Amino acid sequence: MYSSGWKRKPAMKKELKNKIKKSFPGFSLTELIIIIILIGIFATMAMTRTRTGMATIQMQIAIDQITSDIELAKSMAFAKHDTITLSFSTAQDHYTIYNGPDGSRSTISDFPNSNGGVISFNNADFREVDISAANFGGSAELQFLPLGEPKSGGSVVLNSKTISVEPVTGKWSVN
Repeated sequence: MYSSGWKRKPAMKKELKNKIKKSFPGFSLTELIIIIILIGIFATMAMTRTRTGMATIQMQIAIDQITSDIELAKSMAFAKHDTITLSFSTAQDHYTIYNGPDGSRSTISDFPNSNGGVISFNNADFREVDISAANFGGSAELQFLPLGEPKSGGSVVLNSKTISVEPVTGKWSVN
């Protein structure tokens, strides 16, 4: 009785070993293809979101640059008791800062964050930013008179955002 049971067990083990497929360490070709496809899908999604996110960040940096320069120009006009002008160019996506009245003004070459008094959005850092329009009393120039008040109010449009400057106070807002 015991001897027949012992004989069957080794035979069953042998059959099970033959039925069980030997596994080798590693991945199958199907698994690798699925993983590569998933990585491609996630990379595409990340690139799309990054591009949209970068455009938003570039736009906010440009708005911050212009609004801080408006404040600085207003302060400089009052402190130096002189006219300071921000002249916007929609064709070249930049603006230039000038010192002095209309007849005898010169570029402020050492203006912060400028290249010889010119602040340009026409480069790789701001490729998504476009100065669409600038209108200050019929001109593309925002002038701060010697007491720090603007000559006239108006607005600058960057893509879909508008920076408005109040006529008497020079206070700006973004819409």
